[in-house]
Amino acid sequence: MPDVDQRPFTVMMAFRRTAQRMVEELARRLEADGYGTVQHAYHALFENIDPEGTRLTELAARADMTHQSMGELVAALEQRGWVQRRPDPSDGRARLVCLTPEGTRITRRGLHHINEIEAEWQERWREAGYDGNLRDVLEQALHATERA
Repeated sequence: MPDVDQRPFTVMMAFRRTAQRMVEELARRLEADGYGTVQHAYHALFENIDPEGTRLTELAARADMTHQSMGELVAALEQRGWVQRRPDPSDGRARLVCLTPEGTRITRRGLHHINEIEAEWQERWREAGYDGNLRDVLEQALHATERA
């Protein structure tokens, strides 16, 4: 007889597991597009980088990662040709992490897939009984906490 899962089901667990599955699906789709192995950790950089580039310290803070861990991630993505470091025009001592043209292409492709993945999950939520737009609800709730 299989063990019954005794762990409590929480909303936090559901969000984390849903996000993990969405990122896994995104990685599979980008790999199918020919981008090679796409690590799930790459998402931490791509979801936090500004179009004009972002300082490493800011990327780490946004991703809730250590500076060292983000630095390793940036180095790995530099080797793939997806990002590069450039001098910050507002402070010559600082450097910005910027998308390369190839990094911009994978970001655009990723956003295309993200929209499809979110639509598929929205359909799952509808089938499970939620008929609203969860993206809008989550965005409004997050903005409310940021204003508080």
